[in-house]
Amino acid sequence: MGNYSRQPHSVAYSEVLRALLNKRGLRITSQRQKILDILKDIPAGEHLSAEEIYQNLLEQGENVGISTVYRALHLMVDLGFLRELGLAEGKRYYELNQPFTEQHHHLVCIQCGSVQEFQEDLITQIGTQEAEERGFSLMNCQFSVLALCPVCQVELDN
Repeated sequence: MGNYSRQPHSVAYSEVLRALLNKRGLRITSQRQKILDILKDIPAGEHLSAEEIYQNLLEQGENVGISTVYRALHLMVDLGFLRELGLAEGKRYYELNQPFTEQHHHLVCIQCGSVQEFQEDLITQIGTQEAEERGFSLMNCQFSVLALCPVCQVELDN
């Protein structure tokens, strides 16, 4: 257990997304591609909200509405391409999903909202076992631990 960093993958993200969309009779639009480009380029351990993705697109000079960003994100989550995470105070964040990234979990500070990722195979094993015992097929296993980070603990003690 502990912090880890994801290894870079040589997965052709655009081709995988294109194939998933094609199965639904959809195509990869320029907006979907640009959202994918933003998400695949974020540093390991970081997650972006729809609003942050929208701001990033605006900074790149893209003429896109926030509702388009939300629709694209929800579609990619529905396709299983992205993971939607509720990490702090009802906000939703997004990251590439399995098998595109390693299975990992989140330690979230309830005070400042900082997030640290960790990997623990036992959590995934338990999730898989529980799903199989009930006749389910595990698609994703997320575990979030809500706690106070060391910095916030010191601030509360002062």
